[in-house]
Amino acid sequence: MRYTERLVNTLWPLHNMARHFYPAQMVLSRLSPVLCCYRVYPDLTEELQREWVLLETHDSLTDWYNRFRTRGRMRRTLEQFGMVEIWCEYGGNGVEARGKRPLS
Repeated sequence: MRYTERLVNTLWPLHNMARHFYPAQMVLSRLSPVLCCYRVYPDLTEELQREWVLLETHDSLTDWYNRFRTRGRMRRTLEQFGMVEIWCEYGGNGVEARGKRPLS
């Protein structure tokens, strides 16, 4: 989060200056990793805009490091935990899976 805060502190003033000039916004959105919400939430206060910028930027940068799993890998993981009646399919959030603990 410290890295994200440094990025936002450095680049957000540029985004803030360009928020009423659409061509500059388009250029910044392609060059800067900072994600601004001025067009999506125009009525937010400056403080809330900054909070949204921090949240969106952090989320977009950290998503790169998620460990996405395949359906087969998820099934093997559930089998290793001793699950039975396993169901795994690709869904809206990647792989959706469920299983039951065996009756002991």
